[in-house]
Amino acid sequence: MNEALTMRRRFLELAPWHVNGTLSAVDQAWVEDYVRSRPEAHAELTWYALLQEKIRADAPPVPPEAGLERLLHRIRKSP
Repeated sequence: MNEALTMRRRFLELAPWHVNGTLSAVDQAWVEDYVRSRPEAHAELTWYALLQEKIRADAPPVPPEAGLERLLHRIRKSP
């Protein structure tokens, strides 16, 4: 596999995680460096960011304790 394709695949794997801020510092720096010289990659990151905003805006509010209570209940019921 050529280097450009390998880098492209890596970018596609890391882009969503970059947008939500969960990448390691090393991976975050790699994505930022990759995007700096590739306008199309910058546009894709913008698209991911807009998608994230849309999903967050459309998601119904869930009280934080709702998920925790359900999980604790399942843990308590398990043998």
